[in-house]
Amino acid sequence: MIWIYPEQLFIELKKELRSVYVLLGNDSYFLENSCLNIVNAARMLNFNEYVQISLDVHSDWENIFNLFRVSSLFEKRKILLLKFPQDYSVAILKKNAPLLFSLLHDDLVLILYIHESNQINKNNIWLQCFKTGMFVDCSTPTHTRLIMWIENQAKNMKLVIENLACQLLCYYYEGNLTLLNQTLQNLSCIYPDGNLNFIRVKKIVTDSAYFNIYHWIESILTGNKQRADRILKKLEYIGVDLELLLCKIRSEMLMITNMKYNMVQGESLFNLLKQYKIYRKYHCMLLSRAVNRLSLYQLHQAIELLAQIELIYKKDYIVLSRSSFELLSLILCHDKRIV
Repeated sequence: MIWIYPEQLFIELKKELRSVYVLLGNDSYFLENSCLNIVNAARMLNFNEYVQISLDVHSDWENIFNLFRVSSLFEKRKILLLKFPQDYSVAILKKNAPLLFSLLHDDLVLILYIHESNQINKNNIWLQCFKTGMFVDCSTPTHTRLIMWIENQAKNMKLVIENLACQLLCYYYEGNLTLLNQTLQNLSCIYPDGNLNFIRVKKIVTDSAYFNIYHWIESILTGNKQRADRILKKLEYIGVDLELLLCKIRSEMLMITNMKYNMVQGESLFNLLKQYKIYRKYHCMLLSRAVNRLSLYQLHQAIELLAQIELIYKKDYIVLSRSSFELLSLILCHDKRIV
């Protein structure tokens, strides 16, 4: 299965229309926009019948299979969109995927629209069934990729955007591509000459960034304390479960600590990443950077603090506070390496 980003999909659709597309990620804008582009491309090739099914645990898969087998009296070519909720069981999907694949044919375009969850991901075995398909990574873009996305969108809108203006948009709209795209459209209307500099963009931007816990962990692993503290404030404001945040960062810290110890014993980082089944390139990069940047002393301090936080929370029933996580970021984002 070919793996691409949503911004590459438009070019791929011009080359050829495939029989199956897997849209997987946590960014609603990418999921919706990618789906729309595929449907529009298919309709240009006379795939005029469009069927959308929102699945749940009670969905009848036999009825879905019949949609593959039965053609309409009026339309031979069909687009079938299957939308999976965030908590959909991977076991049900793995059970039905082989038959789903066997029923594919030239007069059908199948779109699997999967909101990312802990169970379904691009490394699941069932994805290998769709060897002729295309996997579109609809995850919220990283900071670096977001800058590239803004530049690409500006170019498509025939806008010339200077670097500082691009950085400003990235700062205020990270994690909120829908509003970011609307802002670029508004800017193109406000400034018909198409030149976007820092001053022009600054006049209309609002702080509409939307973060999740993975943005905070990313900042911790890269050692960016200022960004980590900003994200933490945002997460607290929108009421993110700090217990989940504690669980996720503890898991990352234990894994990094074990990797560090194994590397001291002579094990290669490449083999350790394979051992821990870390396949996603960006996650590999983040872990590699953290393992090389952090000292064992810093990691010991972090593990001790995490243990204290968890004991206070679970034993003494004291509510988790932002200050505890800010202290953790102070330890893990310290630039000077401690031997």
